[in-house]
Amino acid sequence: MAELNQAQQLAAEAEGGPQLILAGAGTGKTRTIVHRIGHLIAACGIAPHRILAVTFTNKAAAELRARLSLLIGDDGGGVVSGTFHAISLKFLRRYADVLGYPRSFQVVDADDQKALIKRILKNRNIATDRLHPSYLSGWIEHCKHAGLTPEQAPESDWNGLRLHELYAQYQQELMQHERMDFSDLILNAAILMRDHVAIATALRARFDHVLVDEYQDTNPIQHEWLLLLCGEHRNITVVGDDDQSIYGWRGADVSHILDFEQSWAGAGTHRLEENYRSTGAILELANAVICENTGRHEKALKPTREDGDKPEWKVCNDEYDEARQVLSRIERWRSSAYPWSEMAILYRSNRQSLPLEQLFRESNIPYRIIGGVGFFERMEIKDTLAYWALLNCCGDGLQLLRICNKPKRGLGAKGQEQLAAALASSGLRAFEWLDLIASGQVEGIAKKLVPLAELLASVRQDIESHADRGLNMILEASGYLQSLTAMGELEAASRIENIRTLQDYIELSMAQGLTPIEFMDRASLLQSSAEMQDNEQDSDNAVSMMSLHRAKGLEFDCVVLPGIEEGLLPHQRALDEGEEGISEERRLLYVGVTRAREQLLLTSARLRRFFGEIHYPLPSRFIKKLPTNILQQDSFAQVAVSEQQIAGGIGIGARVSHPTFGEGMILGLEGAGEAMRVTVQFKRSGTKQLMLKYAALQVL
Repeated sequence: MAELNQAQQLAAEAEGGPQLILAGAGTGKTRTIVHRIGHLIAACGIAPHRILAVTFTNKAAAELRARLSLLIGDDGGGVVSGTFHAISLKFLRRYADVLGYPRSFQVVDADDQKALIKRILKNRNIATDRLHPSYLSGWIEHCKHAGLTPEQAPESDWNGLRLHELYAQYQQELMQHERMDFSDLILNAAILMRDHVAIATALRARFDHVLVDEYQDTNPIQHEWLLLLCGEHRNITVVGDDDQSIYGWRGADVSHILDFEQSWAGAGTHRLEENYRSTGAILELANAVICENTGRHEKALKPTREDGDKPEWKVCNDEYDEARQVLSRIERWRSSAYPWSEMAILYRSNRQSLPLEQLFRESNIPYRIIGGVGFFERMEIKDTLAYWALLNCCGDGLQLLRICNKPKRGLGAKGQEQLAAALASSGLRAFEWLDLIASGQVEGIAKKLVPLAELLASVRQDIESHADRGLNMILEASGYLQSLTAMGELEAASRIENIRTLQDYIELSMAQGLTPIEFMDRASLLQSSAEMQDNEQDSDNAVSMMSLHRAKGLEFDCVVLPGIEEGLLPHQRALDEGEEGISEERRLLYVGVTRAREQLLLTSARLRRFFGEIHYPLPSRFIKKLPTNILQQDSFAQVAVSEQQIAGGIGIGARVSHPTFGEGMILGLEGAGEAMRVTVQFKRSGTKQLMLKYAALQVL
């Protein structure tokens, strides 16, 4: 405990029962969690394998295991750790048959899930302009995050369609294919504990203490999952920060952390406020921003470093001037010996990256966009895994349909539908059905698969002698690798390189003792974008560009936050939602500010183009009233603030009406008092300069 500060030590050594650790940004929450686990083992006598640590990402779970190994040795001592999804999958591997699934079920990935939903809509003759597949999948996911089965889902109509009925059919199709989707893992684990007393008792008895990271990001079904698992022994420690709750749009409910003491009577509360990341000046800005939120746990970040340079706010002419100002500041930081990799540009909307990318390309400044397609989501990887799963007797009907015509085997869309029907009517699993086809015992459309089935059976005979369990052999012999050349030399080379990377990963996993189905479980967990977001970071020497949501959990020496203005941050959608949405946007800015260790620049634009129109945004309400001793403002920023404070609501961007010229928008203000002149762009009459005193303008 010697390396902990007093607050961290008190949290780590807290007694049993429910404990809430409010860990502000950069206050050493992982260190505290690790030492609490060490305390539970060393001082409380809890066996390591009876402690469960639940995280939100694979990266967080890996970091926790690594730190536990350093603290207590023995590779973490056997403490069970993993994401909600990974732990739920372990539960279901043991008890899935109670819910009507085989224990060998697989997790459907995003592409196959999309294909299944499209097929359901097509079979019902529902056009995409009536109900888009992505809308239905999002609605179903929302229901599952709320803990609602098809029977419990609200009777929601969309253009005359009953979505809960489509949800029910989707679940039936998944069960028929022996699949669960990613959201099913937590929902079904909760159903096991909710509806089956004996299983709930067994799972509760498995662990003596449960610790949960990033508790502010839990959704209702994760909250229920924890209540069901810990409700009897009540030994639960949650760590989080309500000021960093920014995933409400994804189903996270900040009330879980705000109401923890009410949900768990007698809970202890600990506040970690000493920040080891940012300079004092940056923390002063962060505290000034977030203190305006109501309905939060009172806390303030306290610096352990020097004050440093004051954060700066610059108001630019438009988005391209903004990009030039950002570029200039990035180059200045570089000349001060900051590496490119320690600089980040964090924006509210992905559309903000375009002018930045253009200027960075022209200036030959290295940059990377964080948030591309994940490795396991790539077409060639999904195809390869489908071949490999069928070869290793753990593939299913969706995987067969994915590769049945790759390369071409004369199976069009109609043929694939007939194939799916024939497989369903056989009552067999896909790999069993293929063995039947190889033996020549089928007729009809299935005969088109005879060459593929015979090839799989042939390669399978020698599978044990290959470190990759036949991956390369099946891809070569099937003609799949050759088929990629139709994409062009460069594209084919890139995709084949990805396949070779997967081959190495399979060989390594097999050498570690994983079975094929365990490997497929691992791949399925990695397919989720939520799981992938933290794994996309690397040490490339380039400036990082990403959305503010993706930046959570990261930190950089130098940070730029562009677009700090009304309509962007806070976003227009949040403004339409009211105070709850605005509070989450303020938390988003707080997260952005606290990513910076030493240097921080905020920018706004007077003019911004959006969907072919010109907008004149006002500076963000989150910073416009901050004093200059907290946020250094250039002359344009000070003018922008003063323009908003004119009596009657007159300011740049305000919509006004004139008795002669009609409706318009204010572009600029000059002078002061009775001599103030206003420039207005009228819809009918063009741009006019008027004396404000005599203009008789009315704010709309």
